[in-house]
Amino acid sequence: MVGANTPSPLPTSTPVPIKTSIGSVLGTSITSPSPTPTPKLPAIGGEEPVLTIALLGDSMIDTLGTGAPALQNALARYYPGRKFRIFNYGVGASHIEYALYRLTQDYDYDGQHYPSLISRKPDIIIIESFAYNNFGNTQEGIDRQWLNLGAITTTIREKLPNTKIILAAVPAPNSQNFASGAPGINLNVLDQQEKTKTIKIYLQNLVNFATSQKYPLANAYTPSLTAQDEGLPDLISETDHLHLSDLGLQFLSDTIASTLHDKKIIQ
Repeated sequence: MVGANTPSPLPTSTPVPIKTSIGSVLGTSITSPSPTPTPKLPAIGGEEPVLTIALLGDSMIDTLGTGAPALQNALARYYPGRKFRIFNYGVGASHIEYALYRLTQDYDYDGQHYPSLISRKPDIIIIESFAYNNFGNTQEGIDRQWLNLGAITTTIREKLPNTKIILAAVPAPNSQNFASGAPGINLNVLDQQEKTKTIKIYLQNLVNFATSQKYPLANAYTPSLTAQDEGLPDLISETDHLHLSDLGLQFLSDTIASTLHDKKIIQ
C-alpha cells in the first residue's frame, strides 16, 4: 500500500504539442526524429533470450489484440533484431480491483483461459490506468484507484522482484461525441462532459502516482490533449468514439516503446 500522500483531484494538465512519427493530426504535420536503435551486441553462447512483456489493463489494452502487433512493430523500430513476446492481459469493462485479482489468480475471458499474470514471470509489466472504468468523480473513488495502484505494484515487487514496472496513461477522451456509437451506451451532452472530465482526472491521477512513487511513465495522455482540453479526434475510433483508432493504438504503442528505450528499461 502506498503512503498517506493520496492526492486530491488536480487541475487539468497543461496541453503540450503531440510528438509522434505516425502522420498528422488535425491538419498539422507531426514529425519526430527516428529512434536511435539500441546497439546490438554479439550474443554469447547463442541468441539473445526472448524478452517478455505483460500488459495489464481494461479494454484500452485489450483492443491492442493478441500479441499486441502495434506494440511489436513499435518495439522493432527501437530494438531491431530483438525478440519480444507480449502477453495481453487487457479485459474489457474491468476495473482496477479486478486487475489486482488477475495478478495472482487464473481467469477466463472471451472464451480463453488465462493463467495468473504473476505465473508468467514477465520481464516487464506495463500497468494501464483503468481510467475509462473508474469509480466516479469522488475523492473516495480517486483514492481507491491510487491505493489499488499501490497494491498492484507492491504485489509485483514482492513476488517478482526482478520484473520491471512501467505505468501507462492512455490518450484522453473527447466530450464532443464521447461513446456515440458504442453499443448499449446512450449519453446526453452533460453526461458526455461529466464522464470525460472524470476519465481525465483518473488519467492524471495515474500520472501523479507514477511521479510520486518514481515509476517510469509511458504518458500518452498529456500529449493527446488539444488546446481545448479535449482528446485528439484522430486518436479515437470513429465507430464508437470511445476506444482508440488505429492511429491511437500506434501512438500508444510508440509511447510505450519510446519510454522503454529512453528510460533504458531494456538494456
